[in-house]
Amino acid sequence: MPEWLNPAGGLRYHVRALASGSAWAPFRNALADWLTQFEPGEARAVLVGPSAGYTFPDAFLRRFSQITVLEPDPIAGFLLTRRLRRLGIKELCLERRDLLLRPLLDDGPGLAELLSADPGLCLIFGNVLGQTRFLLDETEFKRFKAAFRSRIGPLLEHRSWLSFHDRFSGTLAPSCSAPYRSSARLADEALLRELYPGAREARGAPDALGEAELFDHQSDGFFPSELPHYYFNWQIDRVRYHLIEGVASTPAPK
Repeated sequence: MPEWLNPAGGLRYHVRALASGSAWAPFRNALADWLTQFEPGEARAVLVGPSAGYTFPDAFLRRFSQITVLEPDPIAGFLLTRRLRRLGIKELCLERRDLLLRPLLDDGPGLAELLSADPGLCLIFGNVLGQTRFLLDETEFKRFKAAFRSRIGPLLEHRSWLSFHDRFSGTLAPSCSAPYRSSARLADEALLRELYPGAREARGAPDALGEAELFDHQSDGFFPSELPHYYFNWQIDRVRYHLIEGVASTPAPK
């Protein structure tokens, strides 16, 4: 399948973004507020799967003088690199090869080697890890997560890194309109209790569940659960909502 028809993004996502108008503004604003708290010491960054960067604020991207974009979608790559040039990013590299999925599944060179070669590189996952469930079958997905933990996990310890990714999605809206902070990653039951007060009623009435059913993007296990986690409500279109989970870390000053 061509990358511009990718089920995790592609042309459909670009059309949705362009048609969103002000509907995405609450999520974008909440995400921008959270990103201001992230203070990496590195001036160079790699953006993994950011699509066209629709949800990244300019102020955040301008923090970096050098950015490597890992994005296989040619439309997204063109739109994002054009924007980064307009923002004055001096050094810019677009890598369309898959350096995330197949290298981890096949134990080949990819993101892990890129990070190993440059300990001063800030790592940013742009709403991609929660979409990987759509790109792999169940067996491959389990292998991918295990390989991520074993090969990428150790490379996070002494660098700044950040990820925001899908946790749940569906027609039931989360109750949080601003970032909801938790001192650690919320387990499913706690998350439903705190952020989906309507889910319990729907689950208790089988005939009423229908449209309220939530899809679990299985984004657990990528990062340490004991770190503070943040949750965002993203109304992606007229009837569907995504609960976005954010987690970040910066190394302690030496």
